[in-house]
Amino acid sequence: MEDSQPLSLFEKGFRKRFTLSDEEWNAFIEEGMLRTFTKGEVLFHAGDVADKLRFVCSGTFCNYYLTPDGTRRNKSFLQTGDVSASLTSFVASRPTRFTCEVLNEGICFEISASCLKQLSERSPGWKDAFLAMVTALAMKKEQREADLLLLSPTELYLQFVDGHPDLADSLPNYHIASYLGITEVSLSRIRAKLGMQNAYQRQ
Repeated sequence: MEDSQPLSLFEKGFRKRFTLSDEEWNAFIEEGMLRTFTKGEVLFHAGDVADKLRFVCSGTFCNYYLTPDGTRRNKSFLQTGDVSASLTSFVASRPTRFTCEVLNEGICFEISASCLKQLSERSPGWKDAFLAMVTALAMKKEQREADLLLLSPTELYLQFVDGHPDLADSLPNYHIASYLGITEVSLSRIRAKLGMQNAYQRQ
């Protein structure tokens, strides 16, 4: 496998989270590959069966929905250690309802969902890891729904800044506003009220 540094860093982080033997890890690596994605590239579109999992080694990715009138609603941002996947496609092999786009050039380790499922069926370590990944995706979705329903826009923004300080400083305002479910004007007002107004980022 080329690009040994991203791969070794990926292995180090992954095996801190999941207990896998060398044999189980090597079986996983043999089934997948490192891929570089450029800004603006789409990993999968709404309506696709997202049949691959991509473990983020570097870069920034964004999952988003498009409403019937064409309005973009950012669902989540993915960075190092996150996984790009659709739970609906991953578990039920059904079309996903959101799109995953590359915001900043990045590297992912890519493996097909079917290969990962096969590994989980014949390997105790991967069985546990598979269950943990599905559970983590479900819990992340539940937490996001609860936050949108229970927190005010200001609370959502403060939570975003606390959890993703680098993104809060680097992302264009429209991406952050879309993630919070508010307009750019409302985001500007929240920042001004909190004394956190940055230079306007449009690019």
